[in-house]
Amino acid sequence: GDSTSPPPWELEVLSGQADRAYLWLERSFGRMRRLHLARRSFIIQNIPGFWVTAFLNHPQLSTMISPRDEDMLCYLMNLEVRELRHARSGCKFKFRFWSNPYFQNKVIVKEYECRSSGRVVSIATRIRWHRGQEPPALVHRNRDTVRSFFSWFSQHSLPEADRVAQIIKDDLWPNPLQYYLLGDRPLRARRGLARWPTEAPPRASRFQSG
Repeated sequence: GDSTSPPPWELEVLSGQADRAYLWLERSFGRMRRLHLARRSFIIQNIPGFWVTAFLNHPQLSTMISPRDEDMLCYLMNLEVRELRHARSGCKFKFRFWSNPYFQNKVIVKEYECRSSGRVVSIATRIRWHRGQEPPALVHRNRDTVRSFFSWFSQHSLPEADRVAQIIKDDLWPNPLQYYLLGDRPLRARRGLARWPTEAPPRASRFQSG
């Protein structure tokens, strides 16, 4: 045989070492990214009206936000987007809210998961509206108009629901600061900040019951 080529067992060892090195790198980068996002998240939740401003300054998302949605988004404390490890192209959106007069939920989650068949399914937290606060018919199937941003949580088969997910995941979430800082804050967002719940420090919510 060719004396220059390494024996098969040696190739196996080298391959195993490369695999371990790659996994170590992947874990290290993952850990660094998680630390960065945790730090970013802490800073953002201390900036009044950060997310509602970023949403309103986004050219596509702002068209889906009604004045009433904006009032509700003024209570959005934090947003988290996470890729699901066990599902290729799976993704989870977690919205954390201050106590507010519109709904009881402190956390609303929407999750997309790719099943083994290749079909993508979505599930979401049911919004528990306070009495008299549930919006009128939210879904408009003609064209791709969403009359209320909050209808996205109950849409599981309409293409615009996936479009909202795609925009948040690929555009807003990676760099929300660029939209927060984009031009002057919209008039509506400045008005909405008057209702920012300043009486509660950002960390107080974890000690609240319910």
